[in-house]
Amino acid sequence: MREATTGSGPWKTLASGLAVQLLVVGAADVAEPNDRGVSGSRPPSALEEKIPGLPPARQGARERLGRPECQAVLADFKDGSGRRLDEVLRATGRTAQEQMDYLVFRSGFGRAFCGRSTLAATNVGSPVVFVCFRQLTLLRREYQEAVLIHEMLHSLGLGENPPESVAITAQVLKRCGH
Repeated sequence: MREATTGSGPWKTLASGLAVQLLVVGAADVAEPNDRGVSGSRPPSALEEKIPGLPPARQGARERLGRPECQAVLADFKDGSGRRLDEVLRATGRTAQEQMDYLVFRSGFGRAFCGRSTLAATNVGSPVVFVCFRQLTLLRREYQEAVLIHEMLHSLGLGENPPESVAITAQVLKRCGH
């Protein structure tokens, strides 16, 4: 696991109080049956509704993604084949808000990667995101929303290291506001 480094601005404030890490892990670490190919928009599962703070954070992230200035973050990053994420999203036929709805959030409780500083984990290209809810609930809502948007970018094919996790989230905060 890699620890995020402190940067500048609001992320530095957050990182100085909490060592934050968003993690993209290998398929063997988080693979679940049907963790790829979830089709269409669907309502959150009953389990998602029980993850503390997740429903309002998802709704806030969804609202942010409705703004053109936030959607611009998709053009800032590319997938592994070099396609910009806004192009990848367009090919799915979904909007950014629909992509947020498409994500399946599951509890990361009891998983090795939900250590002290990990907030969430996923596989690149997967709609399944494991949330380390104890750590996530320590954050202000705007940062929770940024974490969910960060994970949505991974669902579209964004890898990590490079770019570093903290750089991805900083760009989300820059584009989507705080």
